[in-house]
Amino acid sequence: MQVSEGNLSEMDWTFAEIIERCAYGVSLQPGDVIGSGTVGTGCFLELNGTGRLNNPDHQPQWLQEGDIVEMEIEGIGKLKNTIVKEESNFSILAKKKNLS
Repeated sequence: MQVSEGNLSEMDWTFAEIIERCAYGVSLQPGDVIGSGTVGTGCFLELNGTGRLNNPDHQPQWLQEGDIVEMEIEGIGKLKNTIVKEESNFSILAKKKNLS
């Protein structure tokens, strides 16, 4: 099931503008990774929030173990990964609460 879709033409800033802002006050190095945000129709957090606003009976959807996530850029290729449950009790929220 496709969840979200976007196009470079829908970006608010060009990659040149994103790189310019990222480079302000720092030296970018080969291999640095710069994220450009979510695609035009949004991430799960945005989609679930909008879904609830538009329909009080909306059932939130989140990635589950076994789900396959695919991202494709025409002319470049496709990235495909399966969600795997990590056997760990680590919780960033619990860690944050213990620091307070």
